Amino acid sequence: MRSAWILGVALWAPGFRDAAAWLSGAQERSVVAPPAEVLPPMLRRRASFLARLTGEVAAQAAREARADLAAVPVVFGSAHGEVATAVEMMRSFREGEGLPSPTRFHNSVHNAAAAYLSIAAALVEAGALLAERGGEVLVVLADEPAPEPFTAAADHPPAGLALLLSAEPRAGARARLSGLRRTAGVSPEVPGALGRHPCSGAFALVAAVAGGVRGAVPIAPGWIVEVDQP
Repeated sequence: MRSAWILGVALWAPGFRDAAAWLSGAQERSVVAPPAEVLPPMLRRRASFLARLTGEVAAQAAREARADLAAVPVVFGSAHGEVATAVEMMRSFREGEGLPSPTRFHNSVHNAAAAYLSIAAALVEAGALLAERGGEVLVVLADEPAPEPFTAAADHPPAGLALLLSAEPRAGARARLSGLRRTAGVSPEVPGALGRHPCSGAFALVAAVAGGVRGAVPIAPGWIVEVDQP
């Protein structure tokens, strides 16, 4: 991975409206659903929780970077994708006429809000796009707890984050990423419930960038990336 500069950092989780709130540890009880004001009202009403979550963090990162969200390539990553919507759709086969809700079907397709990518794979893909095309790339990662019958493996809150990356240094950049590589024996360290989140490594990266930490940051089991001054 060539060097990439972080121009925007975003995060949303219940109780935390952005990365700064999360780092402060001060939860707000009123923050229970992502506002996702970037989506038109009609689309927002139809969107799944995961779609609103990805929309919210994407808009936050683009706003901080002063980027045109409509013009930036986006790499989505998720461990589970729209699993909650898919489970609800399958349950609908046993209800009423046995037909799925059109809205649930719309939200459950494989390319809905998020794809099946890890944080390391997402950064590799973003780095490849920057190397090939230059400019900027937005990386969005999000997951929500899986519903029954998968709840035993879903001991984490819904949460998402976004990083807007640039191929070239720019005024106001938060940090420079480089040296993404495999390293045995490392794992992300994130305190609290987000430490159990499938995207925990990405939250570790957000904490490092937003908190001004420099050095090697584990972002997945066996993967690290260097975070330096911009």
